[in-house]
Amino acid sequence: DQRGVQELLQLTVVRTPVWVRDPTFSFPKESHEGFAHINISFPALEAVSVCVRVQWEPKWNDVSTIFSYAAPVFTNEFQLRGQVNMHGRVLLALIIQGKHLPYKASFWNDGAWHHICVTWSRSSNLWTIYVDGVQKDMGSGSETRRDIYGDGILILGQDQDSFGGNFTEPFFGNITDLNVWSSCLETRHVHALNSCSAITPKKLFSWNLDLISSHPIVKVVQALLFCPVDIANG
Repeated sequence: DQRGVQELLQLTVVRTPVWVRDPTFSFPKESHEGFAHINISFPALEAVSVCVRVQWEPKWNDVSTIFSYAAPVFTNEFQLRGQVNMHGRVLLALIIQGKHLPYKASFWNDGAWHHICVTWSRSSNLWTIYVDGVQKDMGSGSETRRDIYGDGILILGQDQDSFGGNFTEPFFGNITDLNVWSSCLETRHVHALNSCSAITPKKLFSWNLDLISSHPIVKVVQALLFCPVDIANG
């Protein structure tokens, strides 16, 4: 597995990039119905971090939802979306407790894999977006200063206009390695994750296709992921 490969590389002092195979959801442009449902129970969250690897469809420019978390009492609890600008960059924006934050953090729409992490904490009311291990944007969240509601539904590839349904703004491309923490990861953690290194904070959800159900149009494929080897942070 990825952790075993990373440990082996560290023991052998390999300092070149490596490729890792990972099961991946492919969301094709042939249908706007594609989604994947994370089948776990979510508690109320005073902090949250979500990291995921995405490969954007280069020919799709409309608003796309990477993931959306909706609660029974409020649908736009926590969401990550992106849109390609006129310069060919994918701009990312968070929605936190109904507040739509600005499109700013970005990466080139180059068809390559990109690692994205987002964090938020109620105590500080600060959110952060990281791309490929680098902090790209941060700011203050909603004015309510409450926990993210529990008992919600986490969907990959669609915005939920109602609780668990009325999907809009689909994502096209590939998604893998989604992981969720009930804590606010630090920059050093994100840097390590980008290089496929293990970190100590315990996960609320670890990428596992047995815990995910998806629309038939969504295919499971094996992806080759580029993981820069980081000896210092392994």
